Amino acid sequence: MPSKTSLDELAAILTEPYVHLELGQVNDHAAYVLHFKGEFPFHRHTQDEMYIVLDGEITLAFHNQPPLVLKKNESCVVRAYTTHSSNSDGALVLMFKPKEMFADKSRQNEAWI
Repeated sequence: MPSKTSLDELAAILTEPYVHLELGQVNDHAAYVLHFKGEFPFHRHTQDEMYIVLDGEITLAFHNQPPLVLKKNESCVVRAYTTHSSNSDGALVLMFKPKEMFADKSRQNEAWI
Protein backbone atom coordinates (compact mmCIF):
# COMPACT_ATOMS: atom_id res chain seq x y z
CA MET A 1 0.00 0.00 0.00
CA PRO A 2 1.36 3.47 -0.82
CA SER A 3 2.43 5.59 2.12
CA LYS A 4 2.89 9.29 2.59
CA THR A 5 5.80 11.28 3.93
CA SER A 6 5.68 14.72 5.52
CA LEU A 7 8.27 17.22 4.30
CA ASP A 8 7.72 19.18 7.51
CA GLU A 9 8.59 16.11 9.60
CA LEU A 10 11.71 15.40 7.54
CA ALA A 11 12.80 19.04 7.75
CA ALA A 12 12.36 18.98 11.54
CA ILE A 13 14.88 16.15 11.96
CA LEU A 14 17.54 17.74 9.76
CA THR A 15 20.13 18.93 12.25
CA GLU A 16 23.24 19.09 10.07
CA PRO A 17 23.62 20.91 6.75
CA TYR A 18 24.04 18.90 3.56
CA VAL A 19 22.84 15.61 5.05
CA HIS A 20 20.62 13.77 2.55
CA LEU A 21 17.34 12.39 3.92
CA GLU A 22 15.61 10.22 1.34
CA LEU A 23 12.03 11.25 0.67
CA GLY A 24 11.34 8.47 -1.81
CA GLN A 25 12.62 6.51 -4.75
CA VAL A 26 11.35 6.30 -8.33
CA ASN A 27 13.10 3.65 -10.38
CA ASP A 28 16.84 4.37 -10.13
CA HIS A 29 16.47 7.95 -8.83
CA ALA A 30 15.63 9.27 -5.39
CA ALA A 31 14.32 12.52 -3.97
CA TYR A 32 16.31 13.88 -1.03
CA VAL A 33 15.52 16.67 1.42
CA LEU A 34 18.51 18.69 2.62
CA HIS A 35 19.19 21.70 4.78
CA PHE A 36 21.66 24.01 3.03
CA LYS A 37 23.69 26.27 5.31
CA GLY A 38 27.12 27.67 4.66
CA GLU A 39 29.30 26.81 1.71
CA PHE A 40 29.63 23.42 0.04
CA PRO A 41 32.91 23.12 -1.93
CA PHE A 42 33.28 22.90 -5.70
CA HIS A 43 32.70 19.39 -7.05
CA ARG A 44 31.15 17.57 -10.00
CA HIS A 45 29.26 14.35 -10.66
CA THR A 46 29.00 11.91 -13.54
CA GLN A 47 25.21 12.34 -13.68
CA ASP A 48 22.68 15.19 -13.59
CA GLU A 49 21.10 16.43 -10.36
CA MET A 50 18.11 18.71 -9.79
CA TYR A 51 17.65 21.33 -7.08
CA ILE A 52 14.23 22.63 -5.99
CA VAL A 53 14.23 25.26 -3.23
CA LEU A 54 11.35 24.68 -0.82
CA ASP A 55 12.25 27.47 1.59
CA GLY A 56 14.99 30.09 1.73
CA GLU A 57 17.54 30.83 -0.97
CA ILE A 58 20.69 29.19 -2.34
CA THR A 59 23.44 30.36 -4.65
CA LEU A 60 24.95 27.90 -7.09
CA ALA A 61 28.41 28.88 -8.31
CA PHE A 62 30.04 27.54 -11.47
CA HIS A 63 33.49 27.83 -13.02
CA ASN A 64 33.52 30.39 -15.88
CA GLN A 65 29.81 31.21 -15.49
CA PRO A 66 27.91 33.71 -13.37
CA PRO A 67 26.37 32.38 -10.14
CA LEU A 68 22.72 31.39 -10.11
CA VAL A 69 20.46 32.38 -7.20
CA LEU A 70 17.51 30.09 -6.53
CA LYS A 71 14.69 31.30 -4.32
CA LYS A 72 11.66 29.50 -2.89
CA ASN A 73 9.83 27.48 -5.58
CA GLU A 74 12.65 27.84 -8.12
CA SER A 75 14.64 24.96 -9.57
CA CYS A 76 17.75 24.17 -11.58
CA VAL A 77 19.25 21.08 -13.18
CA VAL A 78 23.03 20.86 -12.92
CA ARG A 79 24.22 18.71 -15.79
CA ALA A 80 26.76 15.93 -15.41
CA TYR A 81 30.42 17.00 -15.25
CA THR A 82 29.49 20.61 -14.45
CA THR A 83 31.75 21.85 -11.67
CA HIS A 84 29.62 23.63 -9.08
CA SER A 85 29.36 24.67 -5.45
CA SER A 86 26.55 25.98 -3.29
CA ASN A 87 26.16 28.56 -0.57
CA SER A 88 23.23 29.54 1.62
CA ASP A 89 22.34 31.37 4.81
CA GLY A 90 19.79 28.61 5.34
CA ALA A 91 17.43 26.84 2.95
CA LEU A 92 15.36 23.68 2.64
CA VAL A 93 16.06 21.99 -0.69
CA LEU A 94 14.59 18.99 -2.50
CA MET A 95 17.12 17.26 -4.75
CA PHE A 96 16.65 14.54 -7.35
CA LYS A 97 19.67 12.34 -8.00
CA PRO A 98 20.46 8.85 -9.21
CA LYS A 99 20.51 6.43 -6.25
CA GLU A 100 23.87 5.10 -7.36
CA MET A 101 25.50 8.41 -6.43
CA PHE A 102 25.22 7.17 -2.83
CA ALA A 103 25.77 3.45 -3.36
CA ASP A 104 29.50 3.89 -2.82
CA LYS A 105 30.40 6.63 -0.31
CA SER A 106 33.73 7.19 -2.05
CA ARG A 107 31.83 8.27 -5.19
CA GLN A 108 29.36 10.54 -3.37
CA ASN A 109 31.17 13.60 -4.63
CA GLU A 110 33.04 12.10 -7.50
CA ALA A 111 35.45 14.92 -8.14
CA TRP A 112 36.40 17.69 -5.76
CA ILE A 113 37.83 20.69 -7.50
